[in-house]
Amino acid sequence: MEYEAAALDIARRETASRLRPAVRLLAARLHPVPLRVRHAEAAKARDVWVRDLDDGMAELIATLPAHLAHGIPDRLDRIARAEIDARTAPEPLADASTGADADALVAEPRVTDCRRIGEVRADVFADLLLTGHATPEVSNASIPEGEAIVAHVQLTVPVMTVLGEDTTPAEIAGRTPIDTATALRLAATAPGWDRVLTHPIHGNVLAVDRYRPTDHLKRVLRVRDEHCRFPGCRMPVRRCDIDHTTAREHDGPTEVTNLAHLCRRHHTLKHHSAWRVRQTPDGVLHWTSPTGREHPDHPARTLVFTTDPDPEPPPPF
Repeated sequence: MEYEAAALDIARRETASRLRPAVRLLAARLHPVPLRVRHAEAAKARDVWVRDLDDGMAELIATLPAHLAHGIPDRLDRIARAEIDARTAPEPLADASTGADADALVAEPRVTDCRRIGEVRADVFADLLLTGHATPEVSNASIPEGEAIVAHVQLTVPVMTVLGEDTTPAEIAGRTPIDTATALRLAATAPGWDRVLTHPIHGNVLAVDRYRPTDHLKRVLRVRDEHCRFPGCRMPVRRCDIDHTTAREHDGPTEVTNLAHLCRRHHTLKHHSAWRVRQTPDGVLHWTSPTGREHPDHPARTLVFTTDPDPEPPPPF
């Protein structure tokens, strides 16, 4: 069975935490019913409900299309982090031109806010749904005028799907497939798209380009890695550092074959522990633990499988 063989191949080299999204995407691509048909039927079950918990708490649960479900917590996280960053910003000093006493020209102390990031996210969630905006501190102080905080979801859409020549589903990077109609609608309204060139056989990312010049190398790494490259870690690349596999002070070049995303925890581990790592030209990181055991980590973009097109029937003569 094609699915079983491909899934077992992934399972041999990936951890359990990475296996689930990879085989889910594989199943979506090999399913006999197109994803757009299954998504249209599944979307009829979208709903919101409440489940009561102990101690006066409750869970608010929503079943939504995947691109909305992943976009909502991303936006909450951005607003929450903006509010936490605003805690350390000093209050404006009194204006000396108003004749205020010199002793009064000091910043007013802020009210101490000790909420954790999860608590702030939950409060922002309630504020947005109940009042239509986040807390006044975030709405009025920490967000520059005219600059809205919006959700960020990385989508991967095959170019032949965009052109209408194929029905291969798009995906939320490293997460779950989404139907073609939704992907095309998002593509039509996106401010810009990266074009990803992959190897026709093994699927490795070869290059990323776009019309407007940006940091080319960073985009290649974001597309290739998707998450921290330490074995088993799922921290998304936007919260990771770009690390030289061979350190710069040891003449390590700043190029795609010597760079990889590492979360802050594993970045520190690499430099201040007995763990060692080397990178091969195909982007595989070979980690060696303090006990001497090797743990290879393959780039996410190599876990893409396609079926060969059916051969054309022979001519009738």
